Formats: sequence, C-alpha cells, structure tokens
Amino acid sequence: MFPSTHHHKNVDKNCTKPVPLASRPSEEELIKIFNRYDTNRDGYLSWEELKSAYNILGMSFPSLRAWRALYVADENGDGYISQEEFKKLVRKTSFHNLLE
Repeated sequence: MFPSTHHHKNVDKNCTKPVPLASRPSEEELIKIFNRYDTNRDGYLSWEELKSAYNILGMSFPSLRAWRALYVADENGDGYISQEEFKKLVRKTSFHNLLE
C-alpha cells in the first residue's frame, strides 16, 4: 500500500503528528509524551502501557514493539522505562527507530 493512502484504523485522533527526524522534542514535549502514556501515573512506562501506546499509534505488532522498547530503554533492568530513561533514549537515538 502506498504511504499516502495508508491510514491506521485505530490511530488516536488526538495524537500529534510525528516529530520530524531533524528536530528533537523539547523537555516539556518529552514530559507530555511520557505522561500521555503513563496511564497509572506512577512515573514509569510498563510493558502494558507501551503496548497500549503502540496500539493507540496504530502500529502493527504492539506487543513485540513494547518488548523491544523495554529492551532498548530499560537501562537498570527493572522492567519499566522511567521518565529519565525515556528522555535519554529520545536524546541519544532516533526514537523513530523504535516505531519501525
């Protein structure tokens, strides 16, 4: 399917457009993104919250993507992505690689 005609049926209509690769989100934008998906407000993204985020974004294989995100970003191995781990991940890598 051509990218211009491909639409994800379960994409959150309030979801902002992806950040272009050339620009990096500000500190405030990172916190907003993190908080949007930290549904239980504990300051961590769990596998379930990551899976839900990928579902909301309309991505295929949300379970697998959630495991991959944890593998890449969970620096201390506690099974969660903290706000600091999330910010580091976005700063040091192309966050879009996790979406692919």
